[in-house]
Amino acid sequence: MSKYGCMALLAIACSITVPAAQAQGSFFIAGQAGQATYDNSGLSEDKADTSALSLGYRWQAGSITQIGLEAGGGKVGEISDSYSFDDGFLSEEGRIGFDVRYAHVGANARFNFGTNSRWFAVGRAGYMGYKQDIKASYSWAFNDPFLSGLNGTETASESEDGGGAYFGAGIGVDVTPNFNINLMYNGYAYSALDEDGELEDDSSTASTTTLGLELRF
Repeated sequence: MSKYGCMALLAIACSITVPAAQAQGSFFIAGQAGQATYDNSGLSEDKADTSALSLGYRWQAGSITQIGLEAGGGKVGEISDSYSFDDGFLSEEGRIGFDVRYAHVGANARFNFGTNSRWFAVGRAGYMGYKQDIKASYSWAFNDPFLSGLNGTETASESEDGGGAYFGAGIGVDVTPNFNINLMYNGYAYSALDEDGELEDDSSTASTTTLGLELRF
């Protein structure tokens, strides 16, 4: 995983009434699962399953407001592209795909929709660093059995590190005073690292839509 900095941007959100026992703040652990979409993957596929886990702490910042910090990590499943060719003499097959693992650090906030409301909106923003694992394969075979000794397969793999910013917004509902369910949309703007460890000028974008669970303690 590439190095990721200690920056966190404050995001706005809303939350339900916080019990008096939590008035000074609380820790939380949250899990999300859903779908990631690349805006320009370069492959025929642009969607994959994604999941993430984060930990953090929120402080009470008003009667209906909490702000806090978060850190965690996640993964995006593989997307791939493939092709095949057969002219009766030679057949070929090729495949390329990649998956992503990432870590993040940032800020989040919640605002409730009313002092007695169980519904809230949530916002988050920060920095994420990622590692992209790329794998490719190519195989060929001659249909003539006398040329079968020339058949073969080649594989290659490499990794790419990078980083960028993330932001998200969503809505949720408290099932109990310490447990909620939420629906989030997150956007990402990121670049690969060059040989000097600096982010390249060319950037890409992606997004995730996830269903999440959060436990506060």
